[in-house]
Amino acid sequence: MDDKPASMTNRTALRRILDFGRAHWRMAALQLLLAVAGTSLILVFPSVVQWFVDDIIPNRRLDVLWQAAALAAGAFALREILFAFRTRLSSVFEQRMIFDLRGRLHHKVARMPAAWFDKQSTGDILTRMADDVPATQRVILEGIEQGVTAVMQIIISGVMMFYTNWQLALFVMLPTPWIAAGGWIFARWVSPRTKQAREASSRMNSLLHDTVTGIRQIKSYCAEDEKQRDFDKASGFLRVTQTRLMAAWAVYHPLMSFLGHIGLVLLLAAGAYGCIREWWSMGELLKFIFLIGFFFEPISRLHGVNQTLVSGLASATRVFEVLDLPGDEDLQTGRKLDHVEGRIAFENVSFGYGEREVLHDITLRVEPRQTVAIVGATGSGKSTIFQLLTRFYDPNQGRITLDGHSIADYSRASLRDAIGYVTQDTFLFAGTIRDNLRLGKSDATDDEMWAALRSACAEDFVKRLPESLDAEVGERGVLLSGGERQRLALARAFLKNAPVLLLDEATSAVDVKSERLIQQALANLRANRTSLVIAHRLSTITSADVIYVLHQGHFLAHGTHDTLLQSCAYYREMTAVATMPPESTAISDAG
Repeated sequence: MDDKPASMTNRTALRRILDFGRAHWRMAALQLLLAVAGTSLILVFPSVVQWFVDDIIPNRRLDVLWQAAALAAGAFALREILFAFRTRLSSVFEQRMIFDLRGRLHHKVARMPAAWFDKQSTGDILTRMADDVPATQRVILEGIEQGVTAVMQIIISGVMMFYTNWQLALFVMLPTPWIAAGGWIFARWVSPRTKQAREASSRMNSLLHDTVTGIRQIKSYCAEDEKQRDFDKASGFLRVTQTRLMAAWAVYHPLMSFLGHIGLVLLLAAGAYGCIREWWSMGELLKFIFLIGFFFEPISRLHGVNQTLVSGLASATRVFEVLDLPGDEDLQTGRKLDHVEGRIAFENVSFGYGEREVLHDITLRVEPRQTVAIVGATGSGKSTIFQLLTRFYDPNQGRITLDGHSIADYSRASLRDAIGYVTQDTFLFAGTIRDNLRLGKSDATDDEMWAALRSACAEDFVKRLPESLDAEVGERGVLLSGGERQRLALARAFLKNAPVLLLDEATSAVDVKSERLIQQALANLRANRTSLVIAHRLSTITSADVIYVLHQGHFLAHGTHDTLLQSCAYYREMTAVATMPPESTAISDAG
């Protein structure tokens, strides 16, 4: 799988955003209609001003004075009412867009294969979700919607100026082509700087995420200063990229404002000249002054819209890069597992992470309702076997079967539903104990939860908590001890009650007393299901029906505990080390 996002141009990103917004076209059309109506009302006040100056005041027409004032006031009031409706509609449109886009991004990330996460920064994923999605939405709300409104106001006021006096309109619009060219140049110039700033922000957020999640390791190694230097380096690079971005904006905005003011100066000079020559009236000039204000005000607003578009499109490219990644997991395609006997076989399976091969031509067989232990030194590939069986990864060669059929023929969802997996890295989600248990069974009752906790020897400590099942566990279960986290993970597996059970060092963090109770509970649980166990503790190993000895990606031997003691020197050495006092243990990985 190509896990590097494909490059995307701003034009492509804008087209994708517009395509994405088509699902809400009715709301967008209503916004446009309100914008047209509200913008058209700007024509009323300049015309009323001309009416006052050229007719009402010179002719002392008190009979229509209040009518003209009411017309101007009514136009302003109606425009603000339409603006209020448009603002409300825009907020609903905005939240629906951001909800849909964020949901699609989360859906995509959640279905990417495990290999993608091996190379992807968590901080970068969070930045795309938390920062880039809202910035992408602003392209629609502030960029396109505000941009369309501004362009419409420019067109309407421009048409009115030409209708009033086309010669003067041509004269005062001389700076407009330069303003348009400046906006185009700015977008081309700043776009790469904006994307670089977004990437720099992502790198800094990644470091911050690592600092927060690894704070105990940082403190235990007194690495605060080293991490501060890393963070300052990333933060400094972000400061440089943001400074370069603001430097470009500092040049662009004043220059465009100056060109707009030149138009106003030209109007005053040419208008005064025309009035002196009596080519047009003072009321006409005042009307033109208001119209040119309405003409250049949205142009000034477009400068901010341009900046929003450039920044938002840089974020949009990062969002769509992830959405366009190939290789996401198809969870539903394949046969459905209705009845699982639990016969598992690895047939000449090899696998590696990238170029580093971890498993070499291994063969393993597990009969239904059998307990098989896999032992070996750290890094020999034990956990990889479990991840292949759950199809987190697919083997490079060979095949894995369940009940005589390749697991590649089954849907991933169906396969994983049939497997209860307690990982070596016990993970609890931020939330309550109840929330974490329901991951095993979403509709579990309290009685079922307490039964699972009792089986995992977790009932007593949960009952001691003031909130019991509703006690918060903290992020990654930080409010609980290592043993408590492990027992909750086991309770989750008990609750799932799957026909195949995978236990990866499932009792490594519990005390000896709890381990005995859990071993008895596991023995009951394993009685009617197929179980694969990774463990270093001798008590877990000896109770298995068959033990496979893994060394540097190869199976050296398999058999019962007593058989392997006689036939496998490496296994003998491992069991000898397991019975030694802690200060004497030193496993050789020589085989």
